Amino acid sequence: MAEWVLRGVPGALAMDAWWLGDTTPAPQADGSQAKLAPARGVLTLLALVGIGDVLFFRQAVGLSLAIFAGAVFLAVLATLPTRAQLYPSLLMLLSVLPVIDYVQALSLAFLAVGLTASLLWARGGTTALMQRGLALWATLPWRGIGDGYRQTTTVMQSDALRGQWRAARSWAFPAGGALVLVGLLLLANPLLVRMLSDLFAIQGEGIVTLGRLSLWLGLALALWPLLAPPPPALAIPLPAVPARFRPGAQSVARGLLVFNVILGVQTLMDAAYLWGGAVLPEGMSAAEYAHRGAYPLLVTALLAGAFALAARPFAREDRHLRWLLLLWLAQNVALVLSSLLRLELYVEAFGLTYLRLHSAIWMGLVAAGLGLTAWQVWRDRSNLWLLTRTAAMTLATLYACCFVNFAAIIATENLSRERFDGTYVCSLGPTAAAAIVASGNVPVHWAPCDLAGPHIEGWRDWGFRNWRVSRYLDQMPVMERP
Repeated sequence: MAEWVLRGVPGALAMDAWWLGDTTPAPQADGSQAKLAPARGVLTLLALVGIGDVLFFRQAVGLSLAIFAGAVFLAVLATLPTRAQLYPSLLMLLSVLPVIDYVQALSLAFLAVGLTASLLWARGGTTALMQRGLALWATLPWRGIGDGYRQTTTVMQSDALRGQWRAARSWAFPAGGALVLVGLLLLANPLLVRMLSDLFAIQGEGIVTLGRLSLWLGLALALWPLLAPPPPALAIPLPAVPARFRPGAQSVARGLLVFNVILGVQTLMDAAYLWGGAVLPEGMSAAEYAHRGAYPLLVTALLAGAFALAARPFAREDRHLRWLLLLWLAQNVALVLSSLLRLELYVEAFGLTYLRLHSAIWMGLVAAGLGLTAWQVWRDRSNLWLLTRTAAMTLATLYACCFVNFAAIIATENLSRERFDGTYVCSLGPTAAAAIVASGNVPVHWAPCDLAGPHIEGWRDWGFRNWRVSRYLDQMPVMERP
């Protein structure tokens, strides 16, 4: 039986028939919550820009970076549904610890990447986290400009704004009259003009300056992509090597054989001159032999790792190729160890520097990565297994380096020698002052060298490493300077 429907019921009758059923209006897709979301985002952005102004304007950075990153994280968390956010919060905590210790390029990188990853994790979990992060970073800072234009257009065309505009028209006459009156008073009162000019001087020392406007704009452009929902993650295709450029099994076998023979010559020479103590030719010192080979051999080891990844599919099927590949990796590990010994000999001759210390850490990572590659070939693990463990090892090493005072290590090592470059040691910066003073090797001619240690102006630029060095220097007796 067909259902008879009466269309066109008058609105008055529909409103009077409240007793016929539930007349609660259903939520609409374009309801008030949807309209308030952009406004809430803008208010959050303004609040964070104000916090950034207090923390960073004409202030040295330090603890303020960790406080600001925490404020951004909490502001985004407040807009999300209530649920457990333990792991993103732990990641956020780990990312701010390096800048709390010391502000440097490496700690800033961990802060930026950790903040982005924790926000994306809190929003959408770990699914395609890396791709979402790359997509987010690719929109900085232009996304803020585009979203601002679009949302301004949307708000200007909304019904709510039209209603507010109609309500504001009643203020048109009082506001216009007030502007005219203020203009006349300014013409009659030069003192008031001077006060307003000093307050809002763009070029002077007023509240609004070019530097402050630049800070506000920079913070707004950097923060908006973090506050607004991120764009959908796009798959990032990996470039495929054309088939005509891929080596075959026979080519890989011949390459491994030839490469092992060539590398064996270098290994035997290193074993003789570096490890066996053989006498170098006349006119060549151990330092020269070490310096010329340290960095090129490291690049050779990196290329060897890439070649091992390309040859692994063939070594899986051929037992002889697997042994050749393992021999190739073992020789490259020995090559990296020889590079470390070369670097040590060069440091003994000319002293320790940032570059040489960082190179030693990098060489250790390369040797460990080659060892993991050999284990991957031996146990027939996947490339994903190798990639995740190599990345975790590298990140853990770099993260640990954020908390190491390399300036103090370099100063201590150089000052323990009879001959050292005092100018270089003096240029290591305030964080090396405690190590220099503790060595007791401070000549008289070092009077121009600043051994006062780091200067902490307040809580904004406070850092644990600077505080620790300053506290040590405060506990030391005052040195007599010429």
